[in-house]
Amino acid sequence: MANCAYHPDREAVGACVGCGNLVCAECKTMLGGKIYCNPCADKIFSGKLEAGVRRAETSVLAAENTSGRGSSAVIPEEIRGWNWGAFLLPWLWGIGNSVWIALLALIPYAGIIMAIVLGVKGNEWAWRNKRWDSIEHFKRTQSTWTKWGIGIAVFGILIGIIVAIAGQ
Repeated sequence: MANCAYHPDREAVGACVGCGNLVCAECKTMLGGKIYCNPCADKIFSGKLEAGVRRAETSVLAAENTSGRGSSAVIPEEIRGWNWGAFLLPWLWGIGNSVWIALLALIPYAGIIMAIVLGVKGNEWAWRNKRWDSIEHFKRTQSTWTKWGIGIAVFGILIGIIVAIAGQ
C-alpha cells in the first residue's frame, strides 16, 4: 500500500503526471484526463510550468474551455495579445465583457492608462470573467468590438475634420 506524499496517513489513488508524487483522493486534481497534485495544478493555472509538465498538456486544458472561471481559467494561447476593441471602447467593452475594472477608464486622466492596460490584458480578463461557447466565439465577439471601435474612431475623426473646416 503506497501513501499520499502530502498525507502520509492516507492511501494514494494515483501519481501526479507533473512531479510524480503519489496523491490521495483529496489531493488529486483531474485536468485533461490526467492526475495532478494540487501544487502542480496551481502551477498550470498560474502559467508557471515545471520542466516535467509539457506545453501540450496546457493546450489540452485550454481545449476544455475554462472561460468564465475567474483566476482558475486557463488562457488559451490563441487569444493572447492586443485587444483593439478594449483599447478603443474601454468602458463600453468592459461592461459587455464583464470586466468591471474597465470602468476606471471613466476617471479623468486615468482613462488613457486604463485603455492601454485593457488593450494589453483585455483578452485574458474577458476570458476569465465571462463564459464563452468556444475560442472561435470569443474571437468573433472581440473582432466585432474591434470593428465598432475603429468605426467610431474614424467617425469621430471625420466629424473633427468637418468641424475644423467649417470653423474657418
